Amino acid sequence: MQANFEYHVPTHIYFGHAQLEKLGTELLRHGSKVLLIYGSERLKTTPLYQTIQEQAKAAGLALFEMGGVEPNPRHTTVNRAAALCKREGIEVLLAVGGGSVVDCAKLVSPSVFYEGDCWDFLSGKATMQQFLPIVTIPTISGTGTDMDAYGIVSNAATQDKTPFYHPSLYPAASFLDPTQTRTVSPFQTACGAIDAFSHYLEVYFMRPNLYVLERCMEGFLKTLLHFIPIVMHNPQDDDARANIMWASSWALSGFTYGPTQGVPFMCHWIEDEVSAKYDITHGLGLAIILPHYLEYCLHEASAPLYHEFGVNVLGLSPDLAPLEVGRQSIAALRRLFFEVCGLPSRLRDCGIANTDKFEEMARIACRNGVMHGFVTLNQQDVIRILTASL
Repeated sequence: MQANFEYHVPTHIYFGHAQLEKLGTELLRHGSKVLLIYGSERLKTTPLYQTIQEQAKAAGLALFEMGGVEPNPRHTTVNRAAALCKREGIEVLLAVGGGSVVDCAKLVSPSVFYEGDCWDFLSGKATMQQFLPIVTIPTISGTGTDMDAYGIVSNAATQDKTPFYHPSLYPAASFLDPTQTRTVSPFQTACGAIDAFSHYLEVYFMRPNLYVLERCMEGFLKTLLHFIPIVMHNPQDDDARANIMWASSWALSGFTYGPTQGVPFMCHWIEDEVSAKYDITHGLGLAIILPHYLEYCLHEASAPLYHEFGVNVLGLSPDLAPLEVGRQSIAALRRLFFEVCGLPSRLRDCGIANTDKFEEMARIACRNGVMHGFVTLNQQDVIRILTASL
């Protein structure tokens, strides 16, 4: 087929452990009043925090701070940060932490120029018009939000978790220092890497696509599968962390999407409802649901896709029947997620006791209709996948 698509990533990437010495200069390019946005107060006990302070002082920056960003960031936290920015005349946002912190900063960016609730942008009541520049320092690899224009924020009152996008939300710059990811737990390391893996796998299963992109995705997938066990065994292996970080950053940049049609992130849409309703870690939800999702979608018509993945990525024998390759591929992922990474394998292990909310979750995941991806899933299909994951 003829491929028609657009690709543009304006984010300046500083990769490596020595790049943070350029942080002050980069921030000063965008303004002199900086708001440091972060999650846990644990950041203040790290050398990274000291480096940020030193860089700000050397560049003559006025550095303000706001912590407490939740793992599934709340819109009320966004409103709190936007109010601080208005009060202090903030000119640039510095997001330090995981994807949730960066997503929070992305919604703060236009909210500074809006007098209403930031949720108005997500509900369609308002449109984004002006933006503060964003610089990021990720401390976990996985979401790829450091090099894309997407975000997702939760409304705890309504139990909604809603994505958003605007081409002006690409970070101006991101400092990708693999050594900074040592500060997160093995649990968070695994969850982040599995999030990136799921992004690639879901796009990989969407066709038609370009041969060159399919081979690139196989390279990213093989990289993650190779280095996840290494970093779980030796958390100090910075080579493993560097490979996982760079692979993760490309996962949502749009590079691999090409001419893909339909919904590439069906499993993500299902999991978004789980973390919205039950506030569990996104990557953990994906690890639990993805094998059941793949199992449910495996049949004679879809099996050739599983065969290509199993042979080209997992190294399974091409002589095996496609359905058998599919079954063995799913079993291999279960071993990685639950044995190697040690993650809980059931939603009930995360405090989800029953199916009471599954009907509503399925309706929202399907956007009140059906999801057309590499297979078509309706709301009953989603309920079955969630029930199997329970």
